[in-house]
Amino acid sequence: MFIDNLYSPTLIDPVISGSANKLYIVSGYASATFARRHLVELQKAKENFEINLIIGMPSAKNDHMAFLMLHNEFKGKFKGYYLQSQPPVHCKAYSWYQNDKPTVGYAGSANYSQYGFFSDQQLNQLTNDSPIEIKKLYDDLLRKSIYIPDHKLVLPESHRMPRVESVPPGEIEWEIPDIRVTISFLDKKGNLPELSGLNWGQRLSKRTNPRTGKISWDAREPNQAYLSLKSDSRKEGFLPEQAYTFSLITDDKQSFDCVVAQEGRKAIHSTNDNSEIGRYIRNRIGVPLGNKVTVEDLERYGRTDYTIEKIDDETFLLDFSQQ
Repeated sequence: MFIDNLYSPTLIDPVISGSANKLYIVSGYASATFARRHLVELQKAKENFEINLIIGMPSAKNDHMAFLMLHNEFKGKFKGYYLQSQPPVHCKAYSWYQNDKPTVGYAGSANYSQYGFFSDQQLNQLTNDSPIEIKKLYDDLLRKSIYIPDHKLVLPESHRMPRVESVPPGEIEWEIPDIRVTISFLDKKGNLPELSGLNWGQRLSKRTNPRTGKISWDAREPNQAYLSLKSDSRKEGFLPEQAYTFSLITDDKQSFDCVVAQEGRKAIHSTNDNSEIGRYIRNRIGVPLGNKVTVEDLERYGRTDYTIEKIDDETFLLDFSQQ
């Protein structure tokens, strides 16, 4: 049995060592943001691998859109399924194969999630187990499961408080304490920052030639953006620790892999591409890509704020619906 450093020995090393290329997982709970981290790390190491996942416990499937994106982004490398029969399955089991040959298996208490493999908030263990028996369990459950892309999307019902206008400039409003908060895009003077937040990509980057010492200023990708956090919306316990990624699902059924970033936990960044949030906001409010976003653009759209709701520890809802 081992309880320390579960991640690499269980999920990475078999591929890097060349001893395995197919992983079959049965996990009571799983998170798309953790699966993406795993897939990205494996892809950096090897091209030939395959992750097969069955999620055994019933849930609202709030990160369904994020799982769909994984199927598109890692086509041929990731296949996920939801169990659709009773009783629910709370197992956490991992079986590695090299093509059709079983190599190593693990079972224990670690769900396929960040909190299963990394969190200091819970102690988990894994023990060597038969990869053949785990694969038999996987195959049996597969007949009772639905392929994630075939599942009908279920998003959490919005319970936004009726609002006539946005929250005051520079302020936040907790609609449900520690669960749902609305945050102004504007500063306390009512201005939208010109070189940060939604306009992060509008700034220039300083470059120093190491040979001559000459300084130049280069343009950045102009759509780079982040969601600014204010006041106690930054606190841990609402949003994850800075080292933890999470799925940000939007009210119009988009999904981003994100992380809390910057000193003082001041921002939500998209992890895959710093321009994802900026492109999304510009497309939604009708601002041409590459252009600066203004207060007038937000007012024309109908909101100068956004709402974040915690669905679970690794899934959050971005509500940017019009007033």
